[in-house]
Amino acid sequence: MKLSLFISSIFILIFAIILTGCEKEADSSIISKGTSTTQKDIEAMNNIDRKSYEEVADVFLDTAKITTQDKPYFLVFGANGCIYCDELKKLIKDNSAIKEYLKNDYSSYYINISYSKNHQIDFLKDPIPTHQLAQNYNIKPTPTLVFLSPSGKVLFIYPGYMPKDRLLTTLEFLKNKNLEDLDEKTIAKNLQQLF
Repeated sequence: MKLSLFISSIFILIFAIILTGCEKEADSSIISKGTSTTQKDIEAMNNIDRKSYEEVADVFLDTAKITTQDKPYFLVFGANGCIYCDELKKLIKDNSAIKEYLKNDYSSYYINISYSKNHQIDFLKDPIPTHQLAQNYNIKPTPTLVFLSPSGKVLFIYPGYMPKDRLLTTLEFLKNKNLEDLDEKTIAKNLQQLF
């Protein structure tokens, strides 16, 4: 009997609450006014990938707009947690000759495939997201080094970490503008002879 009286009381209370509703107005301090994202916040979100290569950010340009500057492209496709990517960044950071090649003779970009970003590239009509850009060059392992002519023609793709002497030789060889007329296999064969 007591249980049925208790349950009846609960139902009556719930019914009364439903009918009367909340008479008190909501406190304005708990009502969301939406987001107030600043331009600085937006830029930080768009450049979160830059943090992953900040130790060599003096060499690599912002990947939102990838331009040739009438130089061949040097694209490094890396990822978070990639020890060989970290080794490559350390090699670039610690070697002034490599840094000079990348700054003076190449349009150099570090593209972190762990993040999604749109890239506007000189030789493409429309912006392209990071995952699609990686698919265009069949990126599997990281790092993968992609060398392109100023017109965007693939010169050489090297999957994996490239040791110092090989990287220096490759940078010296691929800065030659006359390579545009050669196919990728011929370029790879010529490079193999230099190694």
